[in-house]
Amino acid sequence: MSRVRLLMAALFALLLSVQTMVSVPVALGQTETAQNPDLSVSLAVQERAAQGETVAATISIVNNSARLQTIVVKGVWLDPTGDAAITTRNGLLLPGQTVTRTIDYVVNEKCVPGIHELTVSVEGRGGASSAKAAVEIL
Repeated sequence: MSRVRLLMAALFALLLSVQTMVSVPVALGQTETAQNPDLSVSLAVQERAAQGETVAATISIVNNSARLQTIVVKGVWLDPTGDAAITTRNGLLLPGQTVTRTIDYVVNEKCVPGIHELTVSVEGRGGASSAKAAVEIL
């Protein structure tokens, strides 16, 4: 299993494993977000990283509704060559619950230089919300 796939697996396992609110500062970087009324998703990564540096990906999912949400979380890591690592997990969010996680990834010599895109989408009863961020690997 590649490091990217391991990163994505760890990211979603940690994201859905703890059902408490955690305050984590959002990393600097590009982020774009689309929301449905019931679920909010945000994602942030630093703008650039070089070999040996650590990239921190911070994800937050918020249940804005007064109802328990059954969710499907899908993560896609796309490298500049077009190779994509896709991970999907199911979970539950309590009414008003926020789950925030930061996953660190060390850029190694196998990481392809260029723009890497990370997209996280969360689908619930009222539709999907997604967030996309990019990091340039030097």
